[in-house]
Amino acid sequence: MMLRAISSRCRPRLCRSAMTQVLSEPMVWNQAPALSTTLPNGVRVVTKEGFGELASVGVFLDAGVRDETKDTVGATHLLEQLTLTGTTKRPASALESEIEGMGATLSTSFGREQSSLTMSCFGKDVQQSVGILADLVTAPAVGNLDKQMAGILRGLEEGSESARAVIDDRLHTCAFRDYSLGFSTIGPYDGVEALKPAHVGSYVQQNWTADKTVICATGGVKHADMVAKVTEAFGGMKACSTPAKATTKPYFCGAELLYRNDEMGPTAYIGVGWESVPWRSPDAVTFMVMASIIGSYKKNAGLVPGNISGNRVVNAVANKMQVGCANEFEAFAHFYKDTGMFGFYVECDEVAVEHAVGELMFGMNLLSFSVTEEEVARGQRELKNALCSATNSTESACANLGKEILAYGRSIPLAEMFLRIEAVDAEDVKRVAWKYLNDNEVAATGLGPLHGMPQYYDLRRATCMHRY
Repeated sequence: MMLRAISSRCRPRLCRSAMTQVLSEPMVWNQAPALSTTLPNGVRVVTKEGFGELASVGVFLDAGVRDETKDTVGATHLLEQLTLTGTTKRPASALESEIEGMGATLSTSFGREQSSLTMSCFGKDVQQSVGILADLVTAPAVGNLDKQMAGILRGLEEGSESARAVIDDRLHTCAFRDYSLGFSTIGPYDGVEALKPAHVGSYVQQNWTADKTVICATGGVKHADMVAKVTEAFGGMKACSTPAKATTKPYFCGAELLYRNDEMGPTAYIGVGWESVPWRSPDAVTFMVMASIIGSYKKNAGLVPGNISGNRVVNAVANKMQVGCANEFEAFAHFYKDTGMFGFYVECDEVAVEHAVGELMFGMNLLSFSVTEEEVARGQRELKNALCSATNSTESACANLGKEILAYGRSIPLAEMFLRIEAVDAEDVKRVAWKYLNDNEVAATGLGPLHGMPQYYDLRRATCMHRY
């Protein structure tokens, strides 16, 4: 009788474990598995086959703004601009006509820790695309820097970035001001006009190496054919000859960096962030769910009006003073190799700054004390919907695959990510929020008419609950 009771208690657990393992397999969800091969020189080739005629091929580099030094600040931006000027083998006109002749597109992305160059083309042109990408990575036109510098500097002066990008950039500068993770990704760059081809060439030699390179392909591609093509194009790429310097975890500095300008219009732009966790932390998925719980809001947009939304924070912001206190806001969760940042971005009228920041700080604070299973379930649904919508083309699927390989070292099947999301409950959210958000340092930055911005003392005090 006792053995039967023990067996009945153990059976559901064993069945649930086996079922979880089966459901995490990509084939069960009718998804192609990601196949990976590492070449002798260290270049990794990862493919995910599809059923269309289109294909996307990308070169993803484990290098970005964070790999710059104080002497090479701005080198990543210069490389991004030089990519459009051709290579040492293909002049700009020849490169442009070759890509247009294929009916292909070339896109580049240079971020804080990762850089990528991606081409979308027909399946029959994959080999030619691999050759172009190999040329762009192994033979960048660094020698064109002196000739192109004036145009690049003029572009930095005349270019206009979105307020969201500016706030995000300045928030990193404020939080990680003593480390390269806080270097600007959009400019301006102090001393960039003094950089020479030797500086940019040194950056390329140290960071655009075989051991930091991942080649991803999605769509109409075969893994064996792709490995052969990459071996031919990237087989001569060398690993870094000098050992990587040891890096310390960036110190998160609780501070504020405000750019008050009462003449730039009636809208204030504000960002607030807390230190969070790296990509591979067990709590990273919980932070993703937390960002979905807070959610996003845009006034007079969306299917459900904010003033009747089931999202507690959206409802409070939309109904504040009966007219609302923000034009839009969004919670975010950024992850890096050894740290991260969690917080919110908000746009609001200058007279509603205190109300908007206060409501969002209170919403963040509630994550540590008052989260219901209903809120968690809604956040999980919205997060899963966003993940599914993010890979609706071969180009976006290729970008997502490359990001996962660099961040996790492997591809994360959508089924596995869904299971990890569903494993988060209200107690997990409260545990993680209490550990990382409650009574912890915050970094804040703002732009525009900020005469209603709370003092940093009040902002820091709002990170914990006062019950008196």
